[in-house]
Amino acid sequence: MTTGFEYVFQNYIYVPIISAIIGAILSMLVPKLFIWCGKKIKKIANKSVDTIDISGDWNSFFHEGDIIQSESIILEQEGQTVNGEIVLENRRYLLNGEFKNQILMGTYISKNTRKDERGAIVLRRINENLLSGFCTFVYKDKQVYSSPYILTSTSYHNVKKGTYSFCNSCIGKFDCCCNCNKIDMPIILPSEAQEIETISRKSINDFAIKLTSNLYQMRRFDNQEKNGCIFFVNNQCSIYNNRPIDCRLFPFDFKEINGEYWLIYYNSIDICRALPTDINEIKNYAHNIRPLLDMLLPYMSECSNPIFSKRLENQQYIKLFTIRSLKEDITNEI
Repeated sequence: MTTGFEYVFQNYIYVPIISAIIGAILSMLVPKLFIWCGKKIKKIANKSVDTIDISGDWNSFFHEGDIIQSESIILEQEGQTVNGEIVLENRRYLLNGEFKNQILMGTYISKNTRKDERGAIVLRRINENLLSGFCTFVYKDKQVYSSPYILTSTSYHNVKKGTYSFCNSCIGKFDCCCNCNKIDMPIILPSEAQEIETISRKSINDFAIKLTSNLYQMRRFDNQEKNGCIFFVNNQCSIYNNRPIDCRLFPFDFKEINGEYWLIYYNSIDICRALPTDINEIKNYAHNIRPLLDMLLPYMSECSNPIFSKRLENQQYIKLFTIRSLKEDITNEI
């Protein structure tokens, strides 16, 4: 039998205090529990929507004005959220984006807070090793740049060893693209001629011949028609990182056929020994060509002048895409 004091203590002091403590604990835990459950549900939902994970090491390929650039990129993905770090020589950027329905959309900004450098990318997943799309960015001179933008997985393709993945297995083994007597010396754009002049410390006239209003053609060693490129030294290209677009493009080329420009490739083993035979794989390489096409377009009519391709005119080739479809959206044709 409880006394009056015990009754008052239990009902008016003890129970309210315990209830207040339990209420306080629940008020802190329940919201956290709801947040935790929400995250779990969202994670499960994200997995059900898009199970493809693009985490890993990638390299990019794009142009910055008249310069071809390549970056090293590390991506981390959780659900549909993608974060990454981009490294281009001494430039570093942080990337934030979303990978949803096989489309990666993201923005990036310089890690150096004193520099106002930032950009955006929109890329479509082509396969497990390739994302293709466009980038727009602002660099140090506050100039707005825009370029086709390609991401390839480094385990599949190292862009520093060639424009295409099949170049990785070829470089250093063959000299067909630099030293073959069945092909012509590469065409050189005006900006490329100036860059090569700077890095080689040779005057343009020493390594190139001007054949049209704007374009040059590389000289052969000792100006002898039987010899290879003047910069092909010790079985390798001595200006590799600054090689012309025409070199990067090979064994693909552009031709004017019945009044329309086409992307073609030379399929003779004497021209390129590393080129794969699978036509669908070859078509995928057209994505790597898009940044190069952007830079070639102003000179396309001059590039198609037969004066540059006296030897290649006699080689067999296969048509792939018109330039119009290549520039707009080649994915529809692959």
